[in-house]
Amino acid sequence: MSGARPILVFYHIPGDGDEAETPNVFPVLKPDGQVMLQDIRSKFPLPGTYHFRFKLRWGPDPLQVAWMDVTNEAAQVPLFDGKVVAKVTRISWESKAGALNGVPKAAAPKPPDVLSFDSPGLGPAPAPPAPAPAAPYPAPKDDFDMLFS
Repeated sequence: MSGARPILVFYHIPGDGDEAETPNVFPVLKPDGQVMLQDIRSKFPLPGTYHFRFKLRWGPDPLQVAWMDVTNEAAQVPLFDGKVVAKVTRISWESKAGALNGVPKAAAPKPPDVLSFDSPGLGPAPAPPAPAPAAPYPAPKDDFDMLFS
């Protein structure tokens, strides 16, 4: 990408004990300087599925800031003083594709059905009840700021 200039993405993950005062950082090269959420996800250095919240100026007072959730992959993320500042929540160590570190998760083998009998008249054993679906997101934690904190 000739002419692309690096935009620094500063981030911290409060759930991992990261502090906003000492963030992690990685660059994103963009020729137009407009960073999209999909750019952040594609360059994010940790495996897994994450929710991103970005810092921005709010209102006429330059000291007033807010955190904006961006969920649209094609949306431009806000810049804060010429850089991207993100507060990140890990949803899962696995990516949305079900892989961890690029390696597909192996399907667990199905255990044999020990309740079926081949005796006449009994018929096949009834199917066990389906497990309750897992919650798509972990329960919220009190350590994560809300939009106008």
